[in-house]
Amino acid sequence: MSHYGAGNADRLTSLDALIAETDASLRRGVPAGARVWPTGFGALDQVLTGGLRSGELALIGGPHGQGKTTLAMQLARNVVAAGGAVVVFSYEHEGRTLFERLISLEAAGAVLDGVPVTGVRRAFESADTGVPLAELLGTMPGGAEALAALTSYSNRLSIHESSGATTTLEEIQRVAHELAQLHGQPPMLVVDYLQKVPLRGEYDDTQRITTVTERLKDTALDLGAPVVAIAAADRESLGAGRRMRAHDLRGSSSLAYEADVVLIVNDKADIVSREHLVYDLGNIERFRAWTVVTMEKNRHGRDRVDLEFEKDFEHGRFHPDGGVVRERLIDERVITS
Repeated sequence: MSHYGAGNADRLTSLDALIAETDASLRRGVPAGARVWPTGFGALDQVLTGGLRSGELALIGGPHGQGKTTLAMQLARNVVAAGGAVVVFSYEHEGRTLFERLISLEAAGAVLDGVPVTGVRRAFESADTGVPLAELLGTMPGGAEALAALTSYSNRLSIHESSGATTTLEEIQRVAHELAQLHGQPPMLVVDYLQKVPLRGEYDDTQRITTVTERLKDTALDLGAPVVAIAAADRESLGAGRRMRAHDLRGSSSLAYEADVVLIVNDKADIVSREHLVYDLGNIERFRAWTVVTMEKNRHGRDRVDLEFEKDFEHGRFHPDGGVVRERLIDERVITS
């Protein structure tokens, strides 16, 4: 089996050889460091010093309904739109559902009032037999532009409808290496979500999460590409009045140790300090339109950085023009629902 990564397992390399390899790469005009996959979110890429790197394991965690899958799919879309390859292992959604979101995302980026996800879904469910896709999308605001955009990268974005019973780590690795051969470049992997990846054998919950996390990190190193995994929260630690942190992820000790990047998403209105709400209750609704993405771990740059991005869940996306949160945030929720 061919290996695409610089961090292949069981490889002994002397410093002398590394010097020679680096010099040879530079002389050929080939980057000597890790390959970087920009996320397409300017503020996030700045904190990541360019983007995600080959061999990295990045985790996205957060409370239910805060857009973890939306963020991961938008990262995937941005990578393939820039010429990369991605495979999404979806244990949560059918491929058709993700396809509908991508259509709406592209439509919203093309025209001011692009078709929402619900509009795409309704059109697909009620379309008359015999209507071509291009004709159907052509009736929707931004639909023709969305199809053109999707077609431009469709051969480099794969969606694997994964099963918690059969889509094992071995299957993930097999598909990833097969696509690397097909595309001539290693694909970024998106796993939605980590705790649903099955293992052969008898493991308790903690052992299983630890093993899956370690082997996803090994896969990233072996493949020479980033692995982005959505991580579920430990429900017992997320009572009312809590801001989610990395230690609230199920199996947090192993996750935090193995991961290179940890992003935690929270609703801004839930974690902004009280002084921003007490004199203007209208701020609550304004803040609910924004998600805070906290860089809790960043092996190659700054961490404990709070970024904010405006939600556009109607179109299956975040607005990419975010920035550093200016308001003071707290560790406990101010508003509970």
